[in-house]
Amino acid sequence: MTALLERRAEERRRLAVARARAALDWLARQGVEAAVVGSLARGTFRGHSDVDILVMACPQHLKYAIEGGVEDRMEGLPFDVLYLDELREPDRAKVLADATSAADLI
Repeated sequence: MTALLERRAEERRRLAVARARAALDWLARQGVEAAVVGSLARGTFRGHSDVDILVMACPQHLKYAIEGGVEDRMEGLPFDVLYLDELREPDRAKVLADATSAADLI
């Protein structure tokens, strides 16, 4: 049973990486600077984890409107979008320390 749960968690992690990459690529094409943070960036993503995307900079007219595009690319996988300019210390420093680009996701 443990092996089955581990296998499913790994499959979900791979799916999360692929969808997060698609979301980050789409965001970049919109002029949005974003990264993955949280458990997926730290390598601690599990079967119940969500994908956390940090928006570091974006055109003002896109702020908050980009979440629908991310949702489309995540295809039902739970996610959160965080905005760097809304984070306070010490959360800001902690989140930035996790920030991982699409190319660096494993």
